[in-house]
Amino acid sequence: MSLTAEHPLTSDQQDGEATAPRPVLAVDLVTDPALAGGIASLARGLEEAGAGALTLSDGGLHPVHVAAHLAPLTRAIGLLPRTDAIYVEPFHLATQLMSLDHLSHGRAGWLLQAETDPSAAAAVGREVLGLEATAREAADVLAAVRRVWDSWAPDAVVRDVERGVYVDASRLQYADVEAETFSVRGPAITPRSPQGLPPVLVADTDRAAVGAQVAADTADGRVLDLDVSGGARTEQLAAWITEALEEGPTGNGERVRLVRLVGLDLEADPLGTVGQLATELRARDLLSPTPAPRRALRAQLGLAPAPSHLDPARRADRARLTREETA
Repeated sequence: MSLTAEHPLTSDQQDGEATAPRPVLAVDLVTDPALAGGIASLARGLEEAGAGALTLSDGGLHPVHVAAHLAPLTRAIGLLPRTDAIYVEPFHLATQLMSLDHLSHGRAGWLLQAETDPSAAAAVGREVLGLEATAREAADVLAAVRRVWDSWAPDAVVRDVERGVYVDASRLQYADVEAETFSVRGPAITPRSPQGLPPVLVADTDRAAVGAQVAADTADGRVLDLDVSGGARTEQLAAWITEALEEGPTGNGERVRLVRLVGLDLEADPLGTVGQLATELRARDLLSPTPAPRRALRAQLGLAPAPSHLDPARRADRARLTREETA
C-alpha cells in the first residue's frame, strides 16, 4: 500500500467554508510519579479554571496510562498524551489511543512525538534511526495508526441476539500495512471509537524530529508551545498567539489548533494563573470557548467528524473480494 496518510477533511475545508476556529487552551503536565496522588484533583481544577485540554508529557509515568486514569474523572477537558511514534508497535499504540477515546467519550487526541534519544531505541532492541529515517517512520506509523482506527465501520457492531451475531464482519477491514520497517495486518481488536479518528497534533518542540510530511501536511494541526516557566504575562502570550495565527497555514498540519502552556509553576497558584489567562485571552478572541462536557475533541478543535472509508479489497469477512475483482 501507499503509506500516504489518509487525511480527513477539517471543518474549515468542507464545502468551501472558512471558519478558522480559534485554538484551544491546553496545559502541559509532566507525568512525574510525585504528582500521582494529586493529579486528578489538579486536572479537575484546571478544567474548572477554563483549560480546554491537557497534554501529558512523559516524566516517569506513561502519558497514555495517566490520560486513561484522568478520563473518567473529568468531563469536558481534552486529553492528549505526548507519546512516541518511532520505537513502538503501531498496532498496540493505535489500540491504546482508541481505548482512551472510549474511556473519555471522545475527548482523546495524540500529541505525536518522534523520539531521538538513543536509550529509547536500546530499550526495544532497535538501531537508532537518523533524522530522515525517523521522519519516514513517523509518517508511516501515523498512516498505519489511522488505518487501524478506521478498520471498524460505525455500524459494525450489530448485537443480533436471535442470529447470535455480535459483529458484521463485512463492516470490518484489514489494515494491510506494509511499511519500510513494520507491517500491520489488523483489524483493530476494539470497536470504532467515538471520534473514529482521534485528532493527531504536533507540538512546536517536536516538529523538527517528526519531519515536514507529518508536521506540515498529514497531522491535524499544530500545537503552539508557550513557555510560561518564567511567568505568564497576558500581553506577551497574546502577542505570540496573534503572530502565530496571522502567519497563515500552508498545510493541514500547520494550522494552530492548540495553544499549550509549558512549564506552568504548579507551586504558585496554577489554577488562578490559568483561570486569569483563559478569561483574558478569550476576551481578546484568541481562544476557543470553554468546552461543554463530553464534547468531542475533534469538534472542539474545529475538525469535522471523521468519515469511515471501507475498502472492499480489505474486507474482513469470508466474502472478502480480491483487488482484481474490485478493479
